[in-house]
Amino acid sequence: MKHENGYWIDENGNRWNDYCSEERAKELSSSMINCYNCYNCSDCSDCYNCHNCHNCRDCCNCDNCRDCCNCRDCCNCDNCRDCCNCDNCYDCYNCYNCHNCCNCDNCDNCCGCYCCERYTENPTLHRTDRIGSRKDRTTFYYGKTEKGMSLQVVCGCFRGDLEEFEKAVLKTHADNDIYREQYLKEIQKVKALFELEEVIHE
Repeated sequence: MKHENGYWIDENGNRWNDYCSEERAKELSSSMINCYNCYNCSDCSDCYNCHNCHNCRDCCNCDNCRDCCNCRDCCNCDNCRDCCNCDNCYDCYNCYNCHNCCNCDNCDNCCGCYCCERYTENPTLHRTDRIGSRKDRTTFYYGKTEKGMSLQVVCGCFRGDLEEFEKAVLKTHADNDIYREQYLKEIQKVKALFELEEVIHE
């Protein structure tokens, strides 16, 4: 166990902040099996580039996960199983391509789900490349509202319908031609993909 740049680092490159004593870092290191380049993790197995994980198995590029299994590219997950490309999920099971899920069970290609259980409907969705000031993906999908099914948008902390999103883009990026045009281009693409000229004005 060596000390470098404020971290205790074991032979696999796993590291723990200085809040851990050398003894504690050695204890946590001994609980990890075949893990590489993990940060502040414990009780993990076959993980890679995990951050603040606990009781993980076969993980890759996870962040702040707990009690996960077979996860990949997850962020802020809790009690997940067989996840892939999840973000801000918890209490999920057999999830895939989820985003901001809560208490999901057997989900697939979900986005913006809340308290789903055995969700079998798979609404059409469109996910952009990494664009805008956050260099992140924006997701457009059909979702249920008080007025019925309508196209919803998830972009960072924004949640709303397409019209609200377009107004937010024009306001937020009024002084940035590049980001504004990136989002407006995707909005026009979505209108064409989902034939929304008729749908929005029904």
